[in-house]
Amino acid sequence: MKRLALALLLFGAVAIEAQAPPSFREGVIAFEKKEWAAAEKLMRQTVAGNPNESEGTVSISGSWFETYVPHYFLARALAKQGKCEEALREFAESERQGVTPGIEDFARHLRSRDGCRPQAKPEKPPRVIDVAEVPFGDPGPSTTTRAPKPEVPAPVVTKPPKQSTQVPPPAAAPRPLRAAVATLTAVVSAYVGGDYEETIRRASTPFDVPAAAGEAALFRAAARYALYRIGGEKDDALRREIERDLGTYHQLRPNSRPDPRIFPPRFIAWASR
Repeated sequence: MKRLALALLLFGAVAIEAQAPPSFREGVIAFEKKEWAAAEKLMRQTVAGNPNESEGTVSISGSWFETYVPHYFLARALAKQGKCEEALREFAESERQGVTPGIEDFARHLRSRDGCRPQAKPEKPPRVIDVAEVPFGDPGPSTTTRAPKPEVPAPVVTKPPKQSTQVPPPAAAPRPLRAAVATLTAVVSAYVGGDYEETIRRASTPFDVPAAAGEAALFRAAARYALYRIGGEKDDALRREIERDLGTYHQLRPNSRPDPRIFPPRFIAWASR
């Protein structure tokens, strides 16, 4: 109940901890580490335990939450291994259940199918009868003659259907929570993958959810800290940006602490000062 209450306070959404098998958390982490075979195995276990995708979020690690979409993650893990036939089935199932099409970061991969496309059936070439054999008649230099070309009927002219002047309604904008979860997912993926510049860029997106804005500031600080270490800890301007990001994090998330399973100990020590 405490975990559910915490999720409600942070994100305003119903967490589905009880319905999410533990393999989902492990599978998401394996996926972010690009361990495709392990992610596939864990997501298959997850689907076997609960195949119903949900807009609810599951705590993956500390303050890292992920939408419960096991078919989607299984499809992408399969696609990364070139198992396109199975991947296409899982993409279709995730699309059918209706959660991922409404979240742009997920919908983008649904549209691309991560490069997997169904194989088109080869078309049979049309049979053309151009020469007919004549088994009778006077012998000559050739026993074949051209078959008469069939008459082509005159085209039937029809009036085009009247176009509707009704303007379709604009697509509904994603809810702030769903948009925040999708963006933070991309932030975590970039950070775990070691793309610190991309982490900073994505984490600089404005957030309408204060808790999400706080987490984004933490990942910005962590990414800048990594660049600060890579540069020999000599960039004073970068150091000031780290301090500013951590100040934002503590302001928006006063009772939180960086998760040691994601962030290095030296950064956690700095953030805890």
